Amino acid sequence: MKLVIQSIILLVCGVVCNSAILKCQCLRTSKRVQPSLIKKVQEFPPRPYCSKLEIIVTLKNNVKVCLDPTHKFAKAVLQSRKVKSERQAEVRTMGSTTTTTAATAVSTWS
Repeated sequence: MKLVIQSIILLVCGVVCNSAILKCQCLRTSKRVQPSLIKKVQEFPPRPYCSKLEIIVTLKNNVKVCLDPTHKFAKAVLQSRKVKSERQAEVRTMGSTTTTTAATAVSTWS
């Protein structure tokens, strides 16, 4: 009987923990943060369980801050991120397509 109760409790805990993930992550938003403190930018489009666009920045001290996606600063952060990723893709493409040509020397020594 104890095993059944423990199994039910474990199942309930699993359901509660998993259902907590299926909601919006940003309950409050900020209009801006210090740009030099931004370490990572994540963009979450609307999903079935959250109808809002969410922009979450991780700061250098690992604090996560939700930005207001309608504010000018958040739009600038996303634009900057897009430009940076395009440049990195361009550099990777250029690096992978470079080829070297070797000159062939013909020996005239007999």
